[in-house]
This record gives sequence, structure tokens and C-alpha cells, in this order.
Amino acid sequence: MNKGLAILAFMLAASAEAGAQEQEQDAESTLTLDAQLRTRGEYRNGALQPRDEGGQAAMFLNERTRLTMQYDRGALSLRVMAQHTGVWGQDPLMNRQGRFDVGEAWVGMQFTKNIFGRLGRQPLVYDDERLLGASDWNVAGAFHDVALLGYKDDYHEVHGLAAFNQNSERTSGTYYDTSSGMPYKSMQMLWYHFTSDMLPLGVSLMAMNLGKESGSEYTGEGKTEYKQTLGAYVTFRPEQWDVEASLYYQMGKRGKPTSAWMASVRGGYGITPEWRVTAGYDYLSGQDDDDYGTTNHAFDPLFGTHHKFYGAMDYFFASPFGYKPRTLLHPEEVRYAPGLQDIQLGVVSKAIPVRGLVAQLNYHYFASAAKLSGSIRGLGHEVDLQASLPLIKDVTLQAGYSFMIGQNTMDIVKGGYYKSWQDWAWITFSVSPRLFSLKK
Repeated sequence: MNKGLAILAFMLAASAEAGAQEQEQDAESTLTLDAQLRTRGEYRNGALQPRDEGGQAAMFLNERTRLTMQYDRGALSLRVMAQHTGVWGQDPLMNRQGRFDVGEAWVGMQFTKNIFGRLGRQPLVYDDERLLGASDWNVAGAFHDVALLGYKDDYHEVHGLAAFNQNSERTSGTYYDTSSGMPYKSMQMLWYHFTSDMLPLGVSLMAMNLGKESGSEYTGEGKTEYKQTLGAYVTFRPEQWDVEASLYYQMGKRGKPTSAWMASVRGGYGITPEWRVTAGYDYLSGQDDDDYGTTNHAFDPLFGTHHKFYGAMDYFFASPFGYKPRTLLHPEEVRYAPGLQDIQLGVVSKAIPVRGLVAQLNYHYFASAAKLSGSIRGLGHEVDLQASLPLIKDVTLQAGYSFMIGQNTMDIVKGGYYKSWQDWAWITFSVSPRLFSLKK
């Protein structure tokens, strides 16, 4: 009886495989090739890092060149993206050292109608990109080496991710040097999203376990400490309203135990089709400068697109910031993260009498979340103005100007001199055409 069932199961499996192969042979295949050339000029007079008194401004042009090939055939997908990034003048007149590298290189499979997988180097973009994003403002972008298994139907989507990183094909030990590779040794993540056509509501839940190396570089002996991030992201978009909120908590151990959290809420309202107003508040917990306890309270926003949230001048999280505890014998050896509070107001307009032009004005008031002895928590005021204009199909011109009016606490967490005028201007010319698309 068991032998007969085994034979029947084998015959059914063989029949299903033959049917899948026949369907795959008959499947239509598509090959596309896309290009992007993006040139950005910047004037930095206090961007990323406040300038000192009398400090000189910087100017440069950077460029990104990308070629992206994607092949789709039935259940199979393959994507390879090569890119060259750099600053004008970085390469010699006659350059024999090509610097094209691979940004994306992954293969995807649709196992069933609802179950799919993806393996290789790829961007991780989840929810509003607060913790995992493409960081597209950065000239190089952000990509991870991961294995992904997912499920998706009309209302539910679930992703499971796993990554394990090494610097080379080792013969012993598992020590991982993050200074020359990924900023983590291992990662496991589970993400769930619910949406419905009947409700203007979206809900996401995320659980991530992130491992960082804490072993010995000299012996090559690997040891991993883990930190967990748990949280939720909710969107509510009825008619002209756009409301989103998130709450995340971190625990685990990174040197010492971690207990940190962040919360955010943002809202937008379309007054007319041409005018929209926005407001929001972010809180990311930090470490008080008189707290030398056994617990770390500074929230880590991981690998999010920080430029999108915490001011266009990138003073926070997109660049280092922190304070040196006053009572340590050698305070230069350690910097504590003070966390951040960010109050935002903004307006978006399409009412400018230039067809296609969109302008946006945002105001941020920054303050530390942690207590800094003898200092106020206020850090400063930032104003960001930017505009985007499509010139022709696939060609866009963007420009922006920002300034920061700092307070004396800014000198503690960022350096520089808060009374110096800090501003930044940029202009971007972007061309992103599809070169060809073939179907067979």
C-alpha cells in the first residue's frame, strides 16, 4: 500500500514538473535595459557638519551612471545593475582603472501564485524607508546581500529575510571586519503588511534581529552580539488626508544591554489640488550625559533613508553626531548619542506658473532627546527649499537651498561654531531613459 502511494506521488510530481516546464517554455520573455546619468553640483557652507568660525565653503560636482538590465520569463526574474560614481576631477585625464561596480545582482523566482523568492544583492525598501531604505539621495545608494522569501495576496504580504556576511572565503573562524564591508555580520527580519481596497488603511509589523561582530580581530575568532528591533508602521489616507505613524523598540546587547525607542507621526492635507500642507514630529531616544549605567538608551535608525526625514542638510544620523561625557578620563575616546526630537512644518505647491514645476518648503526645529548637563536641549532651526521641474521626457532638473540657525548645544553634539552662518545649495540634472525593451 505504501509502495503504491509512493509511486502515485512520484507520478503526480513528475506530471506537475512536466506541466511547469511546458508552461515555462511557452512563457513570454522580456528583456529591458535602463540607464541613469545624474549629475549634482553642491555648495557646502555647513552641510553635514557645521563649519567653524571663518571656515571656508566647499564646492564640487558628483555623478552617478547606472545601467540596469532586467530579464523576465514566466516565473524567473533576473536583474543586474552596474554603476559608476565619483566626483568630477577624481579620475585622471587618461584613466586605465575602471571603477564600475555592481549595485544590484539578484535572481527571483515565483514558486506559486502567492509565494516568491529573491537571492542576491538588492535594495531593501520597506514602508516609509525610516529603518530600511534605498538612500537614493546618496550618490552610491544602499544595497544588501540577502535571501528573501515572501508571500503576497490581495490583502496580506509577508517577507522573511536572512543575511550572513564575511570579508572573504575564510579557512577558519568567522570574524567579520565591518570597516571594509557591510555594517553588520548577520541579519534576520520578518515583515508583514496589511492593506485593503475597502479601507484607506495600511498596517506593517516588523521584527529584526541584527548581529554585529564583537570577537577578536587578532585571533580571527568571531563572536556576535545581537540587537532586536520590533515595531509597527500605520498609514491612513482618506481622500485629501495623508496620515502616517510609527513606533519601534530596540533591545538586546551591543557592548551593554539596549533599551531604546522611537516614535513618529506625520500628517498632510491637500487644501486644493495645487496646495498641500504637512506637519510632523519625530522622537528618537538618546543617552543622558550623566547616565553611566549599564543600559544603552540611544535608538539606532539602522539603514533608513535619513535624508528624507531629519533635515536636508543631513546633520543627524546621515552623518555622525554625539557628545563627549564630561566626567570621563579620556572623553575623546567615546561619544554618546543624544537622540533627537524633530518638529516639522511644510507646504508643497504646484501652483507656480511653470508647467510641471513643484516646489516644497520645510521647516525643522531640532532638539536633543537626552539631557545634556548645563545645556538646553534645543539644537537649532533648519529651513529647506527645493523645486523639481521635468524638462522633457526622462529628463528632470532639481534644485534646493537650505540654511541652519544653530543654538549653542549644536556645538556640543556636532562641533563647529553655532554663530557662523550655515547654508547649503545644490542643483541636479537627471536623465533616466529606457534604452530598449524586447519581448519574445
